[in-house]
Amino acid sequence: MMSERALAKMIEAMNKHMPARRKTLKEMLNEDEPSIKARDGNEYIIEKDELKFISEYVDELDWDKFNIPIILEMNDLHGETVVFIRDKLHQEFMRKAFGFDRYVRDVMMIYLYEMRKVRRALRTASQVVFKVSFR
Repeated sequence: MMSERALAKMIEAMNKHMPARRKTLKEMLNEDEPSIKARDGNEYIIEKDELKFISEYVDELDWDKFNIPIILEMNDLHGETVVFIRDKLHQEFMRKAFGFDRYVRDVMMIYLYEMRKVRRALRTASQVVFKVSFR
């Protein structure tokens, strides 16, 4: 059996694709070729069409607060894999764009089959992060 420490290291390695610094929707809409630099040093291109799709559902006054990418956090909840969206602006966007409205302690929760819909629409503007709880 794998130790908790070894498992934590493995999960950390799986999350190296996460951004070193996130950018706002406003910043990215103003870039000719929007991209994000990841912790692993790779540069990830964000599709302009996806940013425009997001901007249709986010109030323009919030564009400078809306961070890209949208983080989809995979977790185990009582033996079932679920996805959490923690950022409040991301939650509001997900509700408006996809109709999701399920919360666990103020954190939006979607199921894996629902995540497919999000990933199809936001292939480059969303990222999956893996979390493990040792409780």
